[in-house]
Amino acid sequence: MKLFEINSVYNTGNQLHKWNSIKEMEECIMTNDIRKGPLKSLRKVVLLAAALSLVLVTEAMAAPKPEVKTNPLIVTASNYHSTAYTSDGEVWYWGGVADVILGKHTFRDNRPELMQDLKNAVEIQSYQYRELILKKDGTVWEWGPVYEQASTENNDGKTGFPVPEQIKGLPPIVKISASSISSAIDKDGSVWVWHPDRYFTGVHKLKNITDAKDISANGSGLLAILKKDGTVWEWEAYKETNANTDYTATQIKELKGVAALSSGHGTNYFAIKKDGTVWGWGKNPGGALGLPIATDFEESPVQIKSLKDVSSITTGYLRTLIIKKDGSLWVMGYDVADVSYDLKRGPELRRVKGLEKVTSVALGYNHAVAVTEDGKLWAWGGNAAGQLGDASFKDNSAPTPVRLPK
Repeated sequence: MKLFEINSVYNTGNQLHKWNSIKEMEECIMTNDIRKGPLKSLRKVVLLAAALSLVLVTEAMAAPKPEVKTNPLIVTASNYHSTAYTSDGEVWYWGGVADVILGKHTFRDNRPELMQDLKNAVEIQSYQYRELILKKDGTVWEWGPVYEQASTENNDGKTGFPVPEQIKGLPPIVKISASSISSAIDKDGSVWVWHPDRYFTGVHKLKNITDAKDISANGSGLLAILKKDGTVWEWEAYKETNANTDYTATQIKELKGVAALSSGHGTNYFAIKKDGTVWGWGKNPGGALGLPIATDFEESPVQIKSLKDVSSITTGYLRTLIIKKDGSLWVMGYDVADVSYDLKRGPELRRVKGLEKVTSVALGYNHAVAVTEDGKLWAWGGNAAGQLGDASFKDNSAPTPVRLPK
């Protein structure tokens, strides 16, 4: 049994008193009795009360703190829908392209819905109106709502959530990326690609890529590959209007010492080097590449000098979102809102107000979703299909909280 000790000052001097429990100390104070003797001054009562407080505080400090388990939320988006997921496999989906096509809305679309059929997901990548899913066992699956035209006369139709379908022919996978081309990295660092939808011709391994660290498919049919040695390689998915059947990547010689690639569905790329500099190439809609609006396209990587202290970069169709190391969020190109508006645009960095300590962000066609360090989910921009998840179909130019049902 633990022994509690405290010095109590008597009129006759110092004396050490010992108790075997807090209860014994309490009884001593309540009965004004110390070792069968009465307390002779109020000072002793105060000292004993202080002693009891000290013991209680000491006990609380010594008690082991419960382990706080964190389960960060991650977001992905494309076209007119949004998806959020956690590392334990919970997945929520909201919005939908079918309602935009039909000009109809349903309450299901404008509220996040927990997808019961999606389990054990460790990574999800949105593309068009579907999802590419990497599960804990290394398998890759495709899932998403489908549009069925019921009648051409009244333009009636419906949306549904089919059972996820596994992508066959892949070895155990550790990383995925999807846009106009789907791709994956296996445990050995090899890269696999396949053409979705009508271009699907099976999975194919890039011939000359090993030790891949990261991949990023963009909206113009290109796949960027970051190798562990810091070099960047590129593979073009389409030749004119046909699928490219030459599965050989080409090195981008201007890029060395790269630490990370941008993600998203834009028609451009960014590379963050280990020295902190940021380089970009591709299209520059409204200044989304960080270059003057007069520059339409940059074939080779150039340094984007306005980007400093960058943590991650997400590209969209007309804009780019940048998370800085302090968690602040910035936009280049067009502001995030419905494209029918007279949007502000330009290559200069503009801070997204109302968000601090951002940890994850994604861009759809004209909307954005983000997660902050406190675990809160936010969305803003166009909302014609309910992709903001705020139970309305109204656009909102400012980040708005989104609640996820359990």
